[in-house]
Amino acid sequence: MRENKDGNDINSLNSSESSSQSFLELLQNRLSDYIMKLFRHSKKEVGIIVDGPNLLRKVNGKRISLKEIRKKAEKFGRVSIAVALLSPDAPSSLIKALSNSGFEPRVVPVGDIHVAMAVEVMRLLKEEAIDVIIIGSRDSRCLPILQKIKSEGAIAVIMGFEPGFSVSLKNAADEIIELKPKEMKNLE
Repeated sequence: MRENKDGNDINSLNSSESSSQSFLELLQNRLSDYIMKLFRHSKKEVGIIVDGPNLLRKVNGKRISLKEIRKKAEKFGRVSIAVALLSPDAPSSLIKALSNSGFEPRVVPVGDIHVAMAVEVMRLLKEEAIDVIIIGSRDSRCLPILQKIKSEGAIAVIMGFEPGFSVSLKNAADEIIELKPKEMKNLE
């Protein structure tokens, strides 16, 4: 055993110094992350995930305005991510309108929209610093997605319109955004 001039074991001093130093570094990093999260923006970070076939369709000759979706979402904070999941038969004009409106259009195989939505929500919850997740859908198959958002501590918002806006989605969400379809010549 090696001792220093005070009679203390040098090896145990070195290991206790390094463990306290790593603890202090960890504490400093966590505090820094927490402070950055508090002060990076005065508004909350918002993510939007839209079920394209369900929300971006014509109903009785009317459709939802993409500008209205963003405008209503911005009331919750700064929209940092906006994704619209589409079926393979989505018209190129819709894809272009989504891109021009700040949405990232993603084409997914038929029948996989809700799976893709769940995967995207998990990515936002685990990899991004998102405080509010807005799900744009009227379909009750999104209920487990809303429940997962809430269980992870984020604010779950459902966005949809009548007819066919699921009551179970409205009851499960922290907040509800009711959209109004309008007569529109172009997609906007």
